[in-house]
Amino acid sequence: MNGKIDADLKSLKFIFDRNKPYILPIVIILVCIILFWQFVIPQFKILLATKEEARQASLKLQILKENLNVVTNTDEKSLDEQLKILNLALPLNKDYSGILNSIYYASQKTGVNLGNFSLQIGNLLDSEKKDDFPTISLSIPISANVAAVNSFIETISKTLPLSEVTQIKIRNITSTITLSFYYKPLGLTSYVEDARISPLSKKGQSIIQQLSGFENPSAFQVPVATISSGLE
Repeated sequence: MNGKIDADLKSLKFIFDRNKPYILPIVIILVCIILFWQFVIPQFKILLATKEEARQASLKLQILKENLNVVTNTDEKSLDEQLKILNLALPLNKDYSGILNSIYYASQKTGVNLGNFSLQIGNLLDSEKKDDFPTISLSIPISANVAAVNSFIETISKTLPLSEVTQIKIRNITSTITLSFYYKPLGLTSYVEDARISPLSKKGQSIIQQLSGFENPSAFQVPVATISSGLE
């Protein structure tokens, strides 16, 4: 038994003596590999992350510079006028006064006689859930001939706020027109400081220019009798 152990020790000593010159380099290589995985690779990852952060910061700075350029070159007075026109065309809420002004203005301009009609005050939140552009609908009896009715429709279709004729019933004495007035409540928005600001497109400018040519009866005062009979 002891002889076998001595033989094994001699074998190990022989192998050790034979490979002794290679042991130190191997240990150094192993230590270098461990250090490389423990320190170099993490530092390399940090370097890549830092470069990505720098790239994102550079893009953000570029967007902010472009936004500043857009804001600097924007005429505030013109922008206010455009916003005013858009708010008149598409109110942020149910603009009953604007609707009644529009109807009364169109009737006065075309000389038609309006019958009794009513505006139903519904729930704003319900309308917002159903449609991207909620509407307020009402039916208006008109005592006029066909030509006068057509004139009324043409006038109110180019009067603010925006409306659409959805139904026409023409009879001998009294016709009935169903109108839908549009509005657009503001939804929830999340502020992003580096969001890109785009100048108004040519198509948008063309639409606003077209809307600016519509009749704006907001300066007209609707008679109290009209409001009391028209709003329920």
